[in-house]
Amino acid sequence: MKFERRQLSWYVSAVLYRYSYISLAHQLDEDLFAYLGDYLNGILAADCGCGPGQVTEKLLAHGVGRVYAIDHNAAMLRQLEVRVQQAVQEGRVLNVQSRFYPALFSELLTQTDFFSGFGLILFKRSLYMPPEEALPLLRAAVASLIPGGKLVVIHGERSLLQYAFLPDMKVASYTLYHLINRFFSRVGHALGLGEYSLYTRQALIDLLTQAAEGKPVEIIPSQQHAYNLVAITA
Repeated sequence: MKFERRQLSWYVSAVLYRYSYISLAHQLDEDLFAYLGDYLNGILAADCGCGPGQVTEKLLAHGVGRVYAIDHNAAMLRQLEVRVQQAVQEGRVLNVQSRFYPALFSELLTQTDFFSGFGLILFKRSLYMPPEEALPLLRAAVASLIPGGKLVVIHGERSLLQYAFLPDMKVASYTLYHLINRFFSRVGHALGLGEYSLYTRQALIDLLTQAAEGKPVEIIPSQQHAYNLVAITA
């Protein structure tokens, strides 16, 4: 019951998520797919914190062979099933209602005979856990990748000035939305209604460097100032 209470804010957000997928979120997707290029063709992917399926849908459009769409929120997964209904029926999308834990990826791999490992594991705006919980999860994710596979984390910048404003404190189109989002997320975290751990760019790089255990870590170029995009290549 304690875990369900921690997830309450995400259940509330399911009602509004489809309306808050603003141009910034789409730009992050464009930056991600520009970085990945043709690599996605035919691979197995995990969309961790898939929400109502915007990124899952785009992964399919870019040639991914199969996607495990993972979210703890049943309301989000219902929206995903509507969005990618045909792909669900064809078995190209398998929705998984689950929290994140280290053994999850190896357990999912036991359910498929065709793929030996994940070609892509993506955490887009979903790794809201402290480093002591995130590190074993990320290490397990890296261990589940095929050679050359990618683990990508897209995460909001911890600094509110960078997250909500452009350089020199200039107002962006998303400034008001990000200020409201940060306020309610912080309040929810303080009340125990949702996890909301954040990282600066360097802290996120340091976390993934530990998880990579010698594998290459790189920053993904992005036009967005408010988010950090970091990848590990197996």
